[in-house]
Amino acid sequence: MDIRRFYVSEDDITDNVVTICGDEFWHLTKVLRYKVGYKIIVCNNVDGKDYLCKINFIDKDYCQAIIEDVFDNECKTKVEVSLFQALPKGDKADLILQKAVELGVKNIFFFSSEFVAEKKFNVDRLNKINIEACKQCGRSRISDVHGLLTFEQMLELLKNYDKVIICYENEKLNGIKSELSTFAGQSIAVIIGSEGGFSQAEVDKCVSCGANSVTLGKRIMRCETASIVVCGIVMYELGEMNWWKLWFIILVARLINMKATE
Repeated sequence: MDIRRFYVSEDDITDNVVTICGDEFWHLTKVLRYKVGYKIIVCNNVDGKDYLCKINFIDKDYCQAIIEDVFDNECKTKVEVSLFQALPKGDKADLILQKAVELGVKNIFFFSSEFVAEKKFNVDRLNKINIEACKQCGRSRISDVHGLLTFEQMLELLKNYDKVIICYENEKLNGIKSELSTFAGQSIAVIIGSEGGFSQAEVDKCVSCGANSVTLGKRIMRCETASIVVCGIVMYELGEMNWWKLWFIILVARLINMKATE
């Protein structure tokens, strides 16, 4: 049986005892129906450690587990990558978030722009998807999903990054590889448009805030495809992903694109 992962706060770990309550307790006892004696992995979202534990007590509102071993979790990337995604239509945000988390993106910001048509934004739903994606790919730290930003708020945050790239269909020459070939910083922001893309004025504003516009090639991708592909390429160029994993990610993105056009 696979050993499942659960997240707790730093205060929930005392000496060699872990206390699990709230949503994680509900999932452990009511969904998975774990009993005393089951082994689990616990992370506190702070120290980058995996705590191998054995459940020794279950009450109606919480359970406790004894820490048997502690391991360093190697999922954390050397460079902090943040995705700024203009809010797409429907449930595309769910897919974009899920795959970005699996690829190792630290922060996911959704924002409004001139051609954004979607009005609904459920951050609670996205946070649940975020936690499940973090568990699935074995991360010790949960990615941060932020509330919906205005375009101006997004611009203000760009100054916090060592490198900012914005994907723009009218850019013909500058590519992601050339932008990252000499990168030696600690943080990168990737900006992706919604279905309608960006206006030239919006791109100009991003550039004035330090962003570099990049091309994704001759073919214009759907926004969800572009997000997956770009995050994969960035991780590959940073040395966080093998070439065969990158090609797999691109294949998945193409299949998603084909399904969306059926």
